[in-house]
Amino acid sequence: MANSYLSSCANVMVERINTSQELVELCKGKSSSALLKRLKVALVTANPVLADADQRAEHVREVKHWLTGIKDAFFQAEDILDELQTEALRRRVVAEAGGLGGLFQNLMAGREAIQKKIEPKMEKVVRLLEHHVKHIEVIGLKEYSETREPQWRQASRSRPDDLPQGRLVGRVEDKLALVNLLLSDDEISIGKPAVISVVGMPGVGKTTLTEIVFNDYRVTEHFEVKMWISAGINFNVFTVTKAVLQDITSSAVNTEDLPSLQIQLKKTLSGKRFLLVLDDFWSESDSEWESFQVAFTDAEEGSKIVLTTRSEIVSTVAKAEKIYQMKLMTNEECWELISRFAFGNISVGSINQELEGIGKRIAEQCKGLPLAARAIASHLRSKPNPDDWYAVSKNFSSYTNSILPVLKLSYDSLPPQLKRCFALCSIFPKGHVFDREELVLLWMAIDLLYQPRSSRRLEDIGNDYLGDLVAQSFFQRLDITMTSFVMHDLMNDLAKAVSGDFCFRLEDDNIPEIPSTTRHFSFSRSQCDASVAFRSICGAEFLRTILPFNSPTSLESLQLTEKVLNPLLNALSGLRILSLSHYQITNLPKSLKGLKLLRYLDLSSTKIKELPEFVCTLCNLQTLLLSNCRDLTSLPKSIAELINLRLLDLVGTPLVEMPPGIKKLRSLQKLSNFVIGRLSGAGLHELKELSHLRGTLRISELQNVAFASEAKDAGLKRKPFLDGLILKWTVKGSGFVPGSFNALACDQKEVLRMLEPHPHLKTFCIESYQGGAFPKWLGDSSFFGITSVTLSSCNLCISLPPVGQLPSLKYLSIEKFNILQKVGLDFFFGENNSRGVPFQSLQILKFYGMPRWDEWICPELEDGIFPCLQKLIIQRCPSLRKKFPEGLPSSTEVTISDCPLRAVSGGENSFRRSLTNIPESPASIPSMSRRELSSPTGNPKSDASTSAQPGFASSSQSNDDNEVTSTSSLSSLPKDRQTEDFDQYETQLGSLPQQFEEPAVISARYSGYISDIPSTLSPYMSRTSLVPDPKNEGSILPGSSSYQYHQYGIKSSVPSPRSSEAIKPSQYDDDETDMEYLKVTDISHLMELPQNLQSLHIDSCDGLTSLPENLTESYPNLHELLIIACHSLESFPGSHPPTTLKTLYIRDCKKLNFTESLQPTRSYSQLEYLFIGSSCSNLVNFPLSLFPKLRSLSIRDCESFKTFSIHAGLGDDRIALESLEIRDCPNLETFPQGGLPTPKLSSMLLSNCKKLQALPEKLFGLTSLLSLFIIKCPEIETIPGGGFPSNLRTLCISLCDKLTPRIEWGLRDLENLRNLEIDGGNEDIESFPEEGLLPKSVFSLRISRFENLKTLNRKGFHDTKAIETMEISGCDKLQISIDEDLPPLSCLRISSCSLLTETFAEVETEFFKVLNIPYVEIDGEIFS
Repeated sequence: MANSYLSSCANVMVERINTSQELVELCKGKSSSALLKRLKVALVTANPVLADADQRAEHVREVKHWLTGIKDAFFQAEDILDELQTEALRRRVVAEAGGLGGLFQNLMAGREAIQKKIEPKMEKVVRLLEHHVKHIEVIGLKEYSETREPQWRQASRSRPDDLPQGRLVGRVEDKLALVNLLLSDDEISIGKPAVISVVGMPGVGKTTLTEIVFNDYRVTEHFEVKMWISAGINFNVFTVTKAVLQDITSSAVNTEDLPSLQIQLKKTLSGKRFLLVLDDFWSESDSEWESFQVAFTDAEEGSKIVLTTRSEIVSTVAKAEKIYQMKLMTNEECWELISRFAFGNISVGSINQELEGIGKRIAEQCKGLPLAARAIASHLRSKPNPDDWYAVSKNFSSYTNSILPVLKLSYDSLPPQLKRCFALCSIFPKGHVFDREELVLLWMAIDLLYQPRSSRRLEDIGNDYLGDLVAQSFFQRLDITMTSFVMHDLMNDLAKAVSGDFCFRLEDDNIPEIPSTTRHFSFSRSQCDASVAFRSICGAEFLRTILPFNSPTSLESLQLTEKVLNPLLNALSGLRILSLSHYQITNLPKSLKGLKLLRYLDLSSTKIKELPEFVCTLCNLQTLLLSNCRDLTSLPKSIAELINLRLLDLVGTPLVEMPPGIKKLRSLQKLSNFVIGRLSGAGLHELKELSHLRGTLRISELQNVAFASEAKDAGLKRKPFLDGLILKWTVKGSGFVPGSFNALACDQKEVLRMLEPHPHLKTFCIESYQGGAFPKWLGDSSFFGITSVTLSSCNLCISLPPVGQLPSLKYLSIEKFNILQKVGLDFFFGENNSRGVPFQSLQILKFYGMPRWDEWICPELEDGIFPCLQKLIIQRCPSLRKKFPEGLPSSTEVTISDCPLRAVSGGENSFRRSLTNIPESPASIPSMSRRELSSPTGNPKSDASTSAQPGFASSSQSNDDNEVTSTSSLSSLPKDRQTEDFDQYETQLGSLPQQFEEPAVISARYSGYISDIPSTLSPYMSRTSLVPDPKNEGSILPGSSSYQYHQYGIKSSVPSPRSSEAIKPSQYDDDETDMEYLKVTDISHLMELPQNLQSLHIDSCDGLTSLPENLTESYPNLHELLIIACHSLESFPGSHPPTTLKTLYIRDCKKLNFTESLQPTRSYSQLEYLFIGSSCSNLVNFPLSLFPKLRSLSIRDCESFKTFSIHAGLGDDRIALESLEIRDCPNLETFPQGGLPTPKLSSMLLSNCKKLQALPEKLFGLTSLLSLFIIKCPEIETIPGGGFPSNLRTLCISLCDKLTPRIEWGLRDLENLRNLEIDGGNEDIESFPEEGLLPKSVFSLRISRFENLKTLNRKGFHDTKAIETMEISGCDKLQISIDEDLPPLSCLRISSCSLLTETFAEVETEFFKVLNIPYVEIDGEIFS
């Protein structure tokens, strides 16, 4: 395949020389004109042999050396042409400025620049190219011909025999789905066989799966004729047609012309239902496919053609009726595949634990690709030594090099322009999430999107390129919006291989200098010091890209001085891409002025205070990223000179105005914010000239518009490419009451009327508009494309616009209308009172912060209102008390908080009556103590309540006024940290007083509440360790709705508590049989329960011995059962819990026989959340296998509980447990032999289990485990063989006297471990940490109560470059030198360390600043 991207490179350069009149004018001089001609001759001469060189370079060293050299020369030639075009561009900019003097000076300066600067470089490059051209004949390169395609490319691939004994590893669902597609009659094409395409990346198992299905007995019986042809790369209609006929007849075919062959094949298949598999199909030619299908016209009904292909484009060309996308395997399936090939028929359970632990890590590295798993297994076969397995894991890429040729076939088939785009992606690390827009901008900056004589937008070309790479399996989609992508690790290896030394990725500080041929350089911010990284590129004089990756965390301080930057930028004048984002620079060095070829400049999240005027001399600049530059308030006055600028990102940057003349940026495609200055700067009229704007435009400070007519000049109605528009005013005043703010410059309603956008708009937002009403265009049905509208802080509006008439509107948010009192029919229909269906597409409706709104009038429609509504949210509307609107869809989820609105039934169309409280921000809710939350009667009796998951709110609904009261913030955690006890993890329902009721879905509180700790608790952000303070009476355990957890922005959809006692949906609803939620405190109320009961809460029924017998059979919708303080209760109805339950909560029911009531033959397949606390005194053995869908299990204070039982035959993969908590179980001794068969377990907490001697076996196999807390388990001495799971993020070991961290645990190999806490024990340790103990990735470290710790071992922190936060507590003998013993930190806390406190008693704040530790706290005193 003659697809050398160097050939494309040469063609583009020759095309530019031939067609650019500016280049010809610029090189009028005799010498420069001659050099340009010689350059063109050298390019034209070398071009024909480049494809031949590409093919032979893999096998001939001299050719590879020549190809590398000429590639470098080509890139230098590109630089020369770029410099010439830049000079021509500079002339154009100066000419536009006008003036004869300027024009003469322009011509003289241009001629001087060419003669003195460019011509010497040009001479050097031309000679270099001519040198390589002379060697073409010497090394025997010839013009490439398709007829010389290597034999190995033409050979058909035989059917693979991948699977021993023919057994398929995993893929059971895939097999069933594909068999069903083949047997189905849904895909019937009249006169032609239906085409089914099996698509996936190379090595994913397309051929293996298809062969298994091909040989399935059901398929064999269904089709009269089956054919399998390996189509291969070079698809030839005649050859493949002939092969099909030979496969049917099993004899030679002598026909040599295609038409005769097709007639013969058609006759042979006549009247027969057939299946044809074309394996490894590559052709993307419509004509070839149409020609091939001629033989299959008039095919028997039900016939199928199956294509296996790497490319979705093939599926489109073949007009496939069904496309079956092959997914990657799971880690468990990869491990099974590896073990099958490495150990033969030995069962997985009998493999050595250490080998299994390493093997599972290797399986993770395969990233789901079966081909990689097989290649690795071939190295491990018959190698039982763990050292061999460790070697494979440590050097994984070198052991998978053998499969790169398989992947490279896809690369070789790419068009040349895509090859270079793909190769550039090698500068991104494995696992990087690619953003569509960012990647296209980078390709554009490197000039990879240029198409000769094309008028298409570069961004559109780039999007097409990316789409093609995705379609051909080089990238994988992450979302349905096609905005985020990932690249498989092996594809990353391929990109690195094909890019060679021209792309270099630095991921640590160990490389002293990169190759001189490198053009594109990237490095890890978190692993590489910028000064070290920049020193390594000093020899790469032709570098084009400097791109740091791995965005830092919020407290990281990335220093980059002008002393480092200046010499670097002076030496790298050919840079096209430069990113300095997140570095703490305040001024740009003047050397930036010399980067004349720069097209992409990222200064986002820096501390620059101004953008120097010399930036405007970078006339090639296309992308300028200035987001989150908090100290930048203005742009340079000469920004209009950036005539090639296409994207200007100003999100989060507090500009006060736009500079005049911005209208000259006519190439601008995206402008995130246009700020209107007060009496200065660019006015709205300048937007008129920016006709290509697209994406989302924000226009800020609209109160500064002096004349309403100016808004009309913005020309928004003539901007059809805009997707989103945000119009923002800022109110300058102390309040929103008329008269309390300054007079406005002009009528805001008139301004808004003039800002009417184009009907193609999709999203629209108005903020702080101070007009009294909205213009008529807002809500006009001609805006057919609008899907989202947000109206916020429109404080003088007394009515809403008729947005009900927007036909495509899906999301509507009305917020902070301070004086609006009524929402009437005009909201639905407008002034014309149209009777068209209003809000026909609306899915989410939100009202927030409307203090005077007291009336909501809705129309009475036959089909109900809001026919598609999924969510209705009403918050902080305290005056809205009247009847709830009727006619909502029954599936609508309603959330009401801080609003007394009564939810009422609407008959057949009644909505789902669930009131969900959403927490407010912690700043807006006062902290309450336990005493303040007591019941009105003062009764301290604890009611059945539980703390919610982090970020949840609890609420109560008064019987008197049905007011829902938010209690989002119950307490704030204390400043001092002690861990004498572990009562702070208390999550029992009894932790809140009687006034507060439990949530309907109590289970979600426990779902992942432990795993939420590592993901949301950054210890450095709160003065807390991973173990909260038990002495704080107001402390809420993990999963509570306390202030501390709110600040991390955790969200949940858990319904809030219902009202007390039996709750009717409304006082207006008399039908008690329709009640869904019921609380019972009297046995008599259990006799007649509502028919539609979903949630039942039984509390303090002391005489109750058994639940009603009909509870199981008569209430099929019962999903939640809470039983609390029923001290006589012994059994469930029917001797077992209702099988419909999803949530079961049992507390203070000692006599209940839980396990005896279970039926071993029954699977309780619906139960997802189970809590047993201070109950079931005879619970000894918990039968985990009976609960295959159980997601969260909490067992507390069960004295008899000893272990779990796993029944054989149910299958490990059926146990879905994600969160496990065992606390205060003094007789718990062991876990089941072989460990816990819970592959989805993500969090585990073990606390106060005095007799527990070991953690679960095969702990390493719990690859989903993210957080592990081991607290007050004094008999545990070590970690099971194989160590911890590789994905573990948080590890807390507290008050476990015998569990001392050791190197043998393998913490160093845990690449994902971020938070580590070691508390108590460790009496023998005098120096910490031991060298090689800590993981490289650790971000937060807390050590506490090391009684004999005297020193910190600096060598132990040698490789912990990610560490940012350290807390040392209760180490009285510890002495350190803060400038010598500690690693670089962003946050340091020291408490209860007497010697350290004395040492730093006299230390000044400046001392810590010198040490670059931004935040230091010693015994509560802050130095920062």
